[in-house]
Amino acid sequence: MPSRTLTAVAGAIASVEVSEMSRLLAIVCVPLLLAFAEPARAQPAKPLNLLVVTADDMNADSAGWIGNKLGATPNLDAFARTAHRYVNSHVTVPICQPGRSALMTGRVPHRNGALGFNPIKRDVPTLVEVMRGIGYYTGVIAKAVHMAPADKFPWHAVGEQALGKQPTKFAEKFREMLAAAAKEKKPFFINANICDPHRPFINGTGKKAKADDPLDGARVFKPAEVMVPAFLEDIPRVREEVAQYYSSVSRFDVAFGLLMKELTAAGRDADTVVVFISDHGMSFPFAKATVYYNGTWSPVLIRYPGQKEPKAHPEFVSSVDVMPSVLELLGVKPPAGMDGRSWVPLLIGEAQPDRDFVVTHVNTVSSGKSFAQRCVRTKDRALMFHAWVGGPDKFRVEAMSGLSFAAMNASTDPVVRARVKQLVEGEPLMLFDTAADPTERKNLVRDPKYANDVAELSKKLLAHMKRTEDPQTKAFEAALAIK
Repeated sequence: MPSRTLTAVAGAIASVEVSEMSRLLAIVCVPLLLAFAEPARAQPAKPLNLLVVTADDMNADSAGWIGNKLGATPNLDAFARTAHRYVNSHVTVPICQPGRSALMTGRVPHRNGALGFNPIKRDVPTLVEVMRGIGYYTGVIAKAVHMAPADKFPWHAVGEQALGKQPTKFAEKFREMLAAAAKEKKPFFINANICDPHRPFINGTGKKAKADDPLDGARVFKPAEVMVPAFLEDIPRVREEVAQYYSSVSRFDVAFGLLMKELTAAGRDADTVVVFISDHGMSFPFAKATVYYNGTWSPVLIRYPGQKEPKAHPEFVSSVDVMPSVLELLGVKPPAGMDGRSWVPLLIGEAQPDRDFVVTHVNTVSSGKSFAQRCVRTKDRALMFHAWVGGPDKFRVEAMSGLSFAAMNASTDPVVRARVKQLVEGEPLMLFDTAADPTERKNLVRDPKYANDVAELSKKLLAHMKRTEDPQTKAFEAALAIK
């Protein structure tokens, strides 16, 4: 029997709601079927567990494993050496609540209903519902409020939001959840959401952001120690805030390391699929809440039992792919209607079509205002559509609330002034040659030399928008007509 057929059979068994005896039979049979299905995914003789760990507002290139020399993430880097690495992964929407809604449904925002800080549609299945429905113990630490409505995310246990910036207490809550799952003799799905390096940052003197936020051994960086990312302006107040950000990255890494120690101490590291992803880029201009490169780029690390030698994968993938991927690894039948595709073929060395580009989205932001954006991105090109341009509001999001944007906005340097204008006023269509212009500063959409790129990328984006019934489709077509 073909491996994919066996996987489908296993998933069907695991997803059927039957008597307790049948459920127990399914728990025994699924791993046996999968063991014959694919050597790269051979399963132990019991259901696998699932741990999804997120960082909050952490830029992709803040970690050492992807090239950062600062040394802020030794624990994450150690894990990366044991995991498959998707280096061209982009979140489908770079904002907290809609981003997590996409992650937990496998659907783009306009298909799951959470365009912004609003609930998903009630007829959209969630990963929590699927896992609980087949007998898993489900737990979440922090960020539960960003998954709504609550009854669509039926966690057995919820760790409070404040734990997200308290590494030691965060790890203690994780230990409690592992023990509760073991006591109930259930496999577990735990979503551990570390809230660093979300604002407010640890400040440059090493003081806590809030009275109840401990440092817990995090390294506190000074402005002179850090390198300002190239997409920002290297001016004193920006550098000061970047140092604060990296101090918070360090505290994230402390929490991540403690989490992995608890998993090992509980004896569950060998039978657990572990996924790490940042929910989007750093809370700075041209990052979080934008479809610019540093808003959506969030490499994924994934480690699973029975894997072959892990490697870096160059294919373009999206956060909506996480749900179908982990369900296939667990041998669980996926619900219909997901926009994402499983990475399992890529993990075992097969090819998939249309993995040379990715589409990203922004709709409503935390203020409640709509700043709709779309981007189709390839290895060396990015075509962006900003539907909000020409509307009543200039662009303004939470990522512009700190020291960095204030310093940029106050600058008289013409280069910095042009950068501020690009962000707050924008243009309806923007094409960037990211090979020559990686920080996406020069719009080439009207350059005749790039006409073919505009045509090709427009075709890809329009096809995606029509296939997913994107409400911005007509506006995009209108923008193309007057380009």
